[in-house]
Amino acid sequence: MTTTTLSILVSCTSSNEAAALSLASFTNLPKDLECEILIAADSKAAPDLSALIDEIAPLLPARPTALELTAPISRARAFNLAADNANGTYLFFMEAGTQITAETIPPLLRHLKNNPSAGIAAPLLICPQSGRVQSCGTTFTPSLSAQPLFASFPATHPAVNKQRSFQAVPANGILLRTKTFKDANQFDTKYKTGMEVLDLCCAVRNNEQTIDLIPQSTLLTPDTTESILEDDLSIDTMRLNDRCKGCFGPDKHLFAQKEGYLFSVSPWLESYMTLTPEREQELNEQMMQSPDPSTCLALILEEPLWQTGYVQLAAYLESTGKYEEACGIRLLQTFFFPMLPLYRKLAAVAEAANNENLLQMANDKLKHIDNQLEDISALTKKAAGLANWARKAKETELQSIYEGWLKDLGLL
Repeated sequence: MTTTTLSILVSCTSSNEAAALSLASFTNLPKDLECEILIAADSKAAPDLSALIDEIAPLLPARPTALELTAPISRARAFNLAADNANGTYLFFMEAGTQITAETIPPLLRHLKNNPSAGIAAPLLICPQSGRVQSCGTTFTPSLSAQPLFASFPATHPAVNKQRSFQAVPANGILLRTKTFKDANQFDTKYKTGMEVLDLCCAVRNNEQTIDLIPQSTLLTPDTTESILEDDLSIDTMRLNDRCKGCFGPDKHLFAQKEGYLFSVSPWLESYMTLTPEREQELNEQMMQSPDPSTCLALILEEPLWQTGYVQLAAYLESTGKYEEACGIRLLQTFFFPMLPLYRKLAAVAEAANNENLLQMANDKLKHIDNQLEDISALTKKAAGLANWARKAKETELQSIYEGWLKDLGLL
């Protein structure tokens, strides 16, 4: 069997337009890179995919090969099929629609070559439309919900651009040795909600290898969300708990603390990060020195967790009738600070802007929150359990947060 340095494996389970976007980005690969490109796609897409390959192949360091993926169609099965046909020492996984940059591959390869104990090297995932972070690693809330770290921060933010080790990272863009992937028994194809990557990360860590985010490596990935059935989520969660019991622990609050942020929870126990009162006041004072919208926007970009800035900038835009621009600010505000009054403000400005999709999203979120708040017994049980865990784990800050939530209801 012939071998090459790198096998680039593409999961094409969506549209040919997404495949075309990824293929075009392969022109950014280093010209001297010894690689192969394997695209696993639905057989129905094969003719159009072949035409795309014929068009772009002369510009690439290697001619892509299309592999026929039979039903059932899934990302895990596509990646496994491509891996089974790969000859590379290293495997790079990416989903169709993702765009490689000139800085994607080299930093990841260097890291794995220079660090034998590293199992997975992952890039910084950036939304090309906004230049904001989609993920720079996966964190876990106290209730063990997996969340991307610093999502929607500007990609240039200092907190984003630090090399870190994580318990898990998204599947899109991971680079690992072929041996590591085989030792982890590939992706488990029985998951339906994407949890197969958590399962893989657990196996890698169980083999005493690290999972590292390399921020010098950047990958452009579309800001898309897939609808997930509650039944599938419940089944996958049980499977993950069974296969990876004790593998993952809460760490979102620890990343927040290291960057000088505070950790907080909403009335329905959704966790989020905030600035310290001192930092909030410092930014307020800077704004007062030059009270204009451009200063406000610049400070928000410098510190995306500045709550007062969103209030002032959104209010200015709304007062001048710039409702579309205000929608963007209000949306970011609710993303960072999940609070009922802010979702109501988002709904109001979306209605004023005739943005029906955003209005529907805001109303759906408000309905979801109302449903959660109606079941106060479930929230109380959850808060009490988390407070008890925090006490046993000697996480005094988290203990205080959850006990404070219970005290506010007169239950403690």
